[in-house]
Amino acid sequence: MDKRKSKDKSDKGIIDLDHYRKEKTEERRREYERVLFNRILGVYSFAEKTGLHHVEILDMSYSGLRFREDNPEMPLRSGQKIALRFYFTPSSFLRVVVDVKRVTPFEAEQRQGLEYGCEIDTSTKSSEVLKELVDFMYKYAETACHDDNPPMIWF
Repeated sequence: MDKRKSKDKSDKGIIDLDHYRKEKTEERRREYERVLFNRILGVYSFAEKTGLHHVEILDMSYSGLRFREDNPEMPLRSGQKIALRFYFTPSSFLRVVVDVKRVTPFEAEQRQGLEYGCEIDTSTKSSEVLKELVDFMYKYAETACHDDNPPMIWF
């Protein structure tokens, strides 16, 4: 009888390194997204009557994105199509059309408002650019190194 550990995945003593790597990669991607969208890029929703409104991007994938808006004056509705502006410089932006699929209230860190889950309209040219940005974020997360004592020059 073989006394080595079973290769049965239900065994609690076996660590799935592939799963662990995927979790760490996803964690790095989300951390990079937060820095990119909240400190480097400005992301705004645009309404003809009320102008630009800053939104906080929480997550983005090839097919959709999730964002928050603090106390919106004109809340979005599920099924509504809107244009988001991703500003890379003060005067140039990428216009991304999204379809709101889910609206959820949030309350966190002494803030409240609405969180929106959206599907990206892939029929626009900007969706191709956004796909490249998401590709970059995934590749960055796969190859980035972690610094336990980062210099605070960026923030």
